Amino acid sequence: MTFLCSCGQKARQQESEIQVVDKSQSESRLIEKIDNQIIKKKVGEELFKTILDTITINNVIVDFLTRNQWIYRPFDNCESFLKFQENGIGVSYNCEMEEEYEMTYRIEGNKVFIAEYDIPHVDNSEHKKIKYRDDTYVYNGHSLILIDSKMYNIGGREWIPEIEVVIDYKRKKY
Repeated sequence: MTFLCSCGQKARQQESEIQVVDKSQSESRLIEKIDNQIIKKKVGEELFKTILDTITINNVIVDFLTRNQWIYRPFDNCESFLKFQENGIGVSYNCEMEEEYEMTYRIEGNKVFIAEYDIPHVDNSEHKKIKYRDDTYVYNGHSLILIDSKMYNIGGREWIPEIEVVIDYKRKKY
């Protein structure tokens, strides 16, 4: 009698283990199916091209840039800005780095090209100022929207940053 009872318990135990395995396999298939449906997030150059396909671009003139404040909030309590002067120079402030950078800008057609300069602290014993990024913006009627970017290191290597979000500097009237 004892033998039959223990065999029955073993069979039930194996059966429940099989059900657990089957359940976990079906859950993993479900997770895989859900993962297969996830849309790849667009970043960098691919994101910039997508932005251009979805906005209307307005012309920009120097007076318009200099008579407005341009603010970007990457997250709460963090406010970056671009300040343009009439002579083609200005200041870029990055709230995430808590740093101001010198910038130059030019307007060509309906695009604003901005070059930012910094003095790197690493591998720069001479404290040489370098251009560390080139950005291109367009104006959509509300904001300056980043549509292209290149970054540079002190050795001159360039790359396109893997930006994952639309960066738009909202216009605030003075």
